[in-house]
Amino acid sequence: MFRLVLGEDAWHRLAPAIRRHYDMPPTVAATQILHGVMEEVYHAPWIKPWLLLARFFDALVPYAGRDVPVEVVNRTDPAQPDNLFWHRTFRFADGRTALFSSRMEPGRPGEIVELLRFGVGIRMAVAERDGALVFTARDHCWKIGPHIIGIPNWALLGDAVIVERALSDGELRLDFDIVHPWFGRTFAYRGRFTLPSSR
Repeated sequence: MFRLVLGEDAWHRLAPAIRRHYDMPPTVAATQILHGVMEEVYHAPWIKPWLLLARFFDALVPYAGRDVPVEVVNRTDPAQPDNLFWHRTFRFADGRTALFSSRMEPGRPGEIVELLRFGVGIRMAVAERDGALVFTARDHCWKIGPHIIGIPNWALLGDAVIVERALSDGELRLDFDIVHPWFGRTFAYRGRFTLPSSR
């Protein structure tokens, strides 16, 4: 999916570790598991009620913390070959666990749509920048059947930017920030992940 959305030139400019992360065959059921540690999981105190509501959609993370172990499971499904499925498990030191599940599908040229339960999601432009993969939120959305209704970023948590860059051939860094144009930083997490060994 990402090769299709980015185009061949941009795909090959990505660092090898980034390509390994997303080069999963769409015509078979494939799974890739990454383990990592989030150095920071942050949210502004005033958005706590919104994050608790978001748990109904298995979205984001309602707790804050540091050095949080995370497991990320990516998978493909030949019945939906244009989709990439995500299941993230955050394990906090006090025993609490948070799940964040979604699927990504191609959107308009140069973008992907990340969808949660009930069709709630976000449309993001995807680009290669100095070997990194950069996602920039165009808007939030609600998908009903084939139709997508856009929701301005300012109406929810703000503008999201995700940067995934390679630290080595087997390790990635992820920085995810949401900043509201009026209220500042609302949500963020950042950490390092290890790719499974090459087969």
